[in-house]
Amino acid sequence: MVGAATHTPAEMTPEEFDTATEDLRPLLSERLGVRARSPLRGLKRAGRLLPARARHASAELEHLRARLDHPKLAYRTDPRHVARAAGTIRTALGRHRPGQRVDRQRALLWGELGFRAFVTLGAGLMAAHYLMPTLP
Repeated sequence: MVGAATHTPAEMTPEEFDTATEDLRPLLSERLGVRARSPLRGLKRAGRLLPARARHASAELEHLRARLDHPKLAYRTDPRHVARAAGTIRTALGRHRPGQRVDRQRALLWGELGFRAFVTLGAGLMAAHYLMPTLP
């Protein structure tokens, strides 16, 4: 074709993919408390903890990683797609305050314990009021 731009895709190896996504693993551990041996496994474990865009980027990374196992598809895998998806996830994780999820779980636990103690105390006082004989 005359005037058509020729684009030769850069080949990406699985090692380059792992290098490009390795910094996601410590972010997942620090920000969401999700520990895993690989970034893809950590993203899968994080699941609904991630915003929708980050989940879509995670699915895209998983798809791109599967493509790298096939030589012809690996040749046609553009490293910019991996960088863009990893950047989307980094941005989403950057919005989370470290330890926020753990703090929320701890607050809910203490709230539940306080409520149960309040109900137990109230039930005990009611039982004492109705079961004890009244004093003259």
